[in-house]
Amino acid sequence: MLKQRTEFISTRGRARAMAGGGSWNRNQNLTVYASSIKLGPISHAVLIILLIAFLGLLYLTQLTKTSTFGYEMNSINQVRAQLAAEQDDLKIENARLESLSRVQSSSVAAAMTAPVDVVHAD
Repeated sequence: MLKQRTEFISTRGRARAMAGGGSWNRNQNLTVYASSIKLGPISHAVLIILLIAFLGLLYLTQLTKTSTFGYEMNSINQVRAQLAAEQDDLKIENARLESLSRVQSSSVAAAMTAPVDVVHAD
């Protein structure tokens, strides 16, 4: 709804404005907008309750998202621990396979011949 003032008093004549000729001040608009929607106290209370409920749901979604990431991180850490244990087992197996007694008793080492002449550098 639009409400307009019907009278205009110039701000040039300050003496006239000071004498009670008008109630307008400097930089004041001539048009005043009035809302056609009027809300009562019950409507305001309902809007506040809805806003609080919306913020609560927003908080809960963020909280569940954080816990979901925590579960994913926990499962990834478990897989990482299993892979680290498997890597340790493979390192032990590698050391066992490369051991001197295993190499000496292998078929490749048995097929080797001993050197005939050994010369050391001085």
